[in-house]
Formats: sequence, C-alpha cells, structure tokens
Amino acid sequence: MNRGPVNPFPLPGWESTPMRPLRPWDRRAHRGYYVPVDGTESAFQEFQQEMGDLTGLLEYGRSVLVTGESGCGKTALVNRCADWVVGELAALGMRGVVLDLTGCLPTDRELSIDERIVEVCDQMFDLLVDHDALRPEAADRLKGDRDVPRRVFPRLGRALREDIALVVLLPSPNELVDEVIRYARMFSSAKVLFLAESAYLDPDDVADVVRQLETWVPPITLYLGPLDSGDAERFTEDRLSRHAEVGSYPRMSDDAMELVAKLCQTVAMLQRYLHGTYEHRLDSGLSYTEADLVSVEDIRAFLNKKSTGMDWGMGHER
Repeated sequence: MNRGPVNPFPLPGWESTPMRPLRPWDRRAHRGYYVPVDGTESAFQEFQQEMGDLTGLLEYGRSVLVTGESGCGKTALVNRCADWVVGELAALGMRGVVLDLTGCLPTDRELSIDERIVEVCDQMFDLLVDHDALRPEAADRLKGDRDVPRRVFPRLGRALREDIALVVLLPSPNELVDEVIRYARMFSSAKVLFLAESAYLDPDDVADVVRQLETWVPPITLYLGPLDSGDAERFTEDRLSRHAEVGSYPRMSDDAMELVAKLCQTVAMLQRYLHGTYEHRLDSGLSYTEADLVSVEDIRAFLNKKSTGMDWGMGHER
C-alpha cells in the first residue's frame, strides 16, 4: 500500500479539482463525506421529512429550493437530496434518473426567463433520450415540442417509462422570485422532482415564493448559513482522520486550527484554505510526515502565495 505523502483534503475522484462539490448520486464514494456543518444536516433531515414516502412526488411532482450564501454547501446538499431520492426510488422498485442541467445555459449572453426555460426544456429532452427515460411513442410525440416548455412539462410525467422518475437539477434562477415561481408552475409534473439553488434569495423572498404558490404545490425550501462555532474543527478532524491508511501527512497545530476557524466563514472557504495550505507545504519540500504539524506560518505562506496571484485554479466552490 502506498504510504507516500498525500494531501488529505481532496474528494475521491476530484483530486485535480478540489473545490468541486460532493456528488454522491454520481460518485458513491462521496456519500460518506458529508459533515454536519453550517446547518446541512438539519436541512437534509427536513428534506427527508417533507418528501416522506415519495407519494407526493409520484402523484403530482415536487420542487426544492435551497438558499444561502455563496460557498455554504448548497450544491452539495442538492446532490445529497438527489442521491437520497434515487435510493428511495430503488427501494420502491423504480429507477431514479438524475438530469444535471445546472450548466446548460450559455454564459456569453443574458437570457430572459422565457429563453432560459426554453433552453432548459430543449437540453432536457436530449438527456431524457440519452437515459432512455421516455416511452418510445411519447418520445416521438415530444420531439417536435422539445423547445416548447408549456407543451413538454405538463406531459412529462405521463411520457416517462412506468418504472422511472426524474430528479432534475436546474440552473440557479437568474431573476429570482419571478423565475422560481415560473419554474414551479410550469414544471410541475408527476414523477418529477426539480431542485434549484440560489445565493440571492433572502427569507422574505422565500416567503413570497411560498405565498404565491400556496394554491399550487409550494416548494420545499431549505436554508444553509455560515459556519457555526466548532464547525471548522469538526470538518477538519473528519478529513484528517480519513486518509491515514492511504498516505502520510501532518496534523494541524492548535494555533493553526484556531486561525483557520477565525478566517473561514463558509465551508467552501474552509476547504480552500485547508487544501491550499497542505498543498503549498507539500510542494515546498518541507517535512511532511505524521510527526509534523501544519503551523500558523504555513497558513500565512499559503495566503501570501494566494494574494500574489500564484494560486492554482480550484474549480467550483462547494
């Protein structure tokens, strides 16, 4: 077994892009990497309670909106919810198909709400075909309407194969309340769960969404906040305790841990600082064994490197 020096903070499969979020529905190894920080555990439990035995999903469809500051773990929570639903569907003898449309919109131009919804609808059809999720006759009927959301979405549940339900990860809403409401009203369909996240909706906005949809099926709304006291230590200890069998690496000094906890407000920032500090020390050629400690000076060296523009690309925040 390789016992060489390793950085203990990347996720399995994400070694070259350590800021990518947990994605357990796609990578099973990620399922055990969730740490109860910044309210994620209580939000996940709330989601499970709201979804219940999935009767509502199978009969009339559901939607979920996750809100919170940038970097607080919204995408990781959305992916965990998607993975849980797929598992629950399997227990019912059904196949849960996850369609990831989070990156389907062009980034080189601004789109109206209508244009965004059309783009989502059109690209979703390709994914449905790729996953063989539609009944053949339904696929033929919907093909001509693939970019007409008002015709596709109300018929979607009936168009799916009998043993299939969808979990659709939507792009983050652009025009906030109006777009979320349009999504919820237009996209509602039996056997389809829509999940979206936003860093811009505050509690009043969320309450407005729920109020305007009260005669429909209001979305499940989940909120994630910044790190609480003790979260940084809990996250760090979890990651440092996982990889002892894989390779060697230092622990963190108490002073270094205290500094990281003081500097980091979100779990994404925490992951960035911890991974970056360990990677910088590993690259520097300094002693890097179980007998060593990562120090305050190591953290400051990483921050100095980061501030001078020498930092490497780390992909998307968690």
